[in-house]
Amino acid sequence: MDHDSFFKTLLQEFFADFLRLFYPAKAARLDLRAVRFRDKEVFTDLPRGKKRFPDLLAEVRTKGGERELILVHIEIEGTARASFEARMFRYYLALRLRHDRPVFPIALVLKGTRRGLDRPVHREGVLGDEVCAFRFWRVGLSGLPGSRYVGRDNALAPALAALMRPGTRPRATWKLECARRIARLRGSEARKGLLLDCVETYLPLSETEEARYNQLLREEDNREVLVMRKTWSEQIMERGEKRGEKRGEKRGKEIGRTEAKRQTLLRLLRAKFGAVSDEVARRVEAEADIARLDALLERILTAASIDEMGLA
Repeated sequence: MDHDSFFKTLLQEFFADFLRLFYPAKAARLDLRAVRFRDKEVFTDLPRGKKRFPDLLAEVRTKGGERELILVHIEIEGTARASFEARMFRYYLALRLRHDRPVFPIALVLKGTRRGLDRPVHREGVLGDEVCAFRFWRVGLSGLPGSRYVGRDNALAPALAALMRPGTRPRATWKLECARRIARLRGSEARKGLLLDCVETYLPLSETEEARYNQLLREEDNREVLVMRKTWSEQIMERGEKRGEKRGEKRGKEIGRTEAKRQTLLRLLRAKFGAVSDEVARRVEAEADIARLDALLERILTAASIDEMGLA
């Protein structure tokens, strides 16, 4: 699972819900009606020279008084790591220096921590003294109690609750509760499907639990979840078909380029050396390696005979 890509899509779609869910006081100070995502943001990590791509970067204006444009940076981490604080600090420095705007840095950690909501600190010092202390905001989903979030009046809450602690409830029952909350949301089936995708991906069940879950789905009160899950499955199949079509188009283009190079090589061979034997023609037409064909096309410029081409 590409966690970064999936959650980037999820958070772009439910950006306002994310901020209101975990940082309501700060969300209230932001104009979340007009958010601009900087998808192509890239910078060089000095002094290493390595390119860095923030997971999610948004421009948002503050409300009231002197309106100010700030940056909200959300970095997604699959599992908590010790080096993450230093990485957040480097991102902050790069973004602050490049854009000269205030940055609201948030780390979203999917699993491996029990800290929930906290403010980690990265300290920089020299010769035994502290120079600066960088603090950022962190949402550790696996450290949060799902029961406190799943019922919130927030579209994103039941999806992220699937990654939180379920408490004493059986996993099948907990998954059903998350899915039921999503099914009862207002909004398009596509948005619901994205939320259900999170639940289905990050709350897997054992074979026994899955059997119990399917049994619960057949109950009358849960038919809306069953219908939503069917729609979600159709969406998954449709996306898979589209990806297959794109791969097919790409493969078709590769085949077309290869065939064009074969025919060009044969024309040049005939133009330079006259008649080409059937054996040479068969070898050219059987060549599927584009790099090999490119090398032959370059070699024909200096070759004095077909023998020198290595095709005879």
